Amino acid sequence: MENKGNRYDDEFRADAMRLVKEGGRSVNKVAKDLGINPQTLRNWLGEDKKRQIPDKTRIIELEAQLRAEKRKTKDLEETVDILKKAAAFFANHDRK
Repeated sequence: MENKGNRYDDEFRADAMRLVKEGGRSVNKVAKDLGINPQTLRNWLGEDKKRQIPDKTRIIELEAQLRAEKRKTKDLEETVDILKKAAAFFANHDRK
């Protein structure tokens, strides 16, 4: 029995997609030059595009994480300012 589901390796697929994306060539031209069905190449490009777009849940999680990190950064900056003022106060207080 022959497995027709995965005839092309990942490197071949990546090269074919790169020719379309970066080479400025049409799907039909690349497919013809490589001897593959144009729809196959379109399918690969569609699957690749879906992999590159994070789902909404992941985006929401990343946004929440970013907000938390910004709050933490602000708190740390305020702490540094307070410590600088305290250090200056004690440095001047010791001179008297």
